[in-house]
Amino acid sequence: MRKLNILILLVLLMNACKQDDKATISGTIKNIGNGEIYFIKSGDDKIIDTVKVSNDKFTHELKLTEPTVYMINFGPNQQPAFAILESGNTTVSYEMNVLNSLQIKGGKEQDVYNNFITECAMDFNSMDSLGKVAESNKDNMEVIAQLQQEFFRMDSIVKIKQKAFVEKNPKSIASAFLAVNYLSQTPDKTFDEVNKLYESLDKKIQETYYGKKIAEMANQLRSTSLGQKAPEFTLNDVSDKPVALSSFKGKVTLIDFWASWCGPCRKENPAVVAAYNKFHDKGFEILGVSLDDSKSNWESAIKKDNLSWTQVSDLKGWDSKVAQLYGVQSIPTNFLLDKEGKIIAKDLRGEALEQKLNEVFQ
Repeated sequence: MRKLNILILLVLLMNACKQDDKATISGTIKNIGNGEIYFIKSGDDKIIDTVKVSNDKFTHELKLTEPTVYMINFGPNQQPAFAILESGNTTVSYEMNVLNSLQIKGGKEQDVYNNFITECAMDFNSMDSLGKVAESNKDNMEVIAQLQQEFFRMDSIVKIKQKAFVEKNPKSIASAFLAVNYLSQTPDKTFDEVNKLYESLDKKIQETYYGKKIAEMANQLRSTSLGQKAPEFTLNDVSDKPVALSSFKGKVTLIDFWASWCGPCRKENPAVVAAYNKFHDKGFEILGVSLDDSKSNWESAIKKDNLSWTQVSDLKGWDSKVAQLYGVQSIPTNFLLDKEGKIIAKDLRGEALEQKLNEVFQ
């Protein structure tokens, strides 16, 4: 009985320690007058706080269990802000329609994030300038192509700085947030790369929301690495009949993630159709997984693109559980499975798909 009482006491003490911290954020938004700004919780865009601004001033309070990143939306065509809120006071200063007027001062996590923004300020300004030049030359495809190439070059530089910054600041939630951002925008990342970044973080940071997101990415990549058995799933087809991935065992199968609204997917479909027609009689199957949220648009695209293989979807768009299971962050994305259901190739496009199938069926 004494041990039980001690256990209950410990639980109560732990719960007391987990009480929410109060964060207060206030500031001045010049030239907005009376209006509204919006606080959107990073990682959950369904959590939106609408905050009233009166005579350019606002104050907002939140309860937090740990330092949390919020995106502040000042309205259309305005520079968004990322604030890392923690217990205590954070202040914001911003002038509407004035680039680089944003200033956020808060706790130590905000200081770390501000250091990164300062380090990349010239890169961000240059990328913003490229966007303005692109807007004024939107009808000149040659200029647009050159600007895109330069933008991607500068973006890769920022990503390198982002990764280096994370490795230099392993005890900061700001670093974990930047790591999630970096990894989310790196479609060709590997399990080893993500796991190394996760292991470089302090143990306490690994247990935060952002640390757990990185661990989740690593687990997804590990489960869909070459040589791994493809994760099992069941989704309904266009006739609302359940289809299990395991029902394709014994066939070389392409899991093809796409959507009717995805231009690159629709452009890629003729090559997928050609591969299906050439290799189907040899034992090649395709399981199309759509990230549509409209059944009529999905069915219309299937018919228009002549996709004669099995198509499934939960019609939840990017909230698709199967897309999350496979770590899909952009489409088109595909996984080629051998007859035993093991992943033997990923993201095969155009001629690469046909070449791989020639190799498999030779």
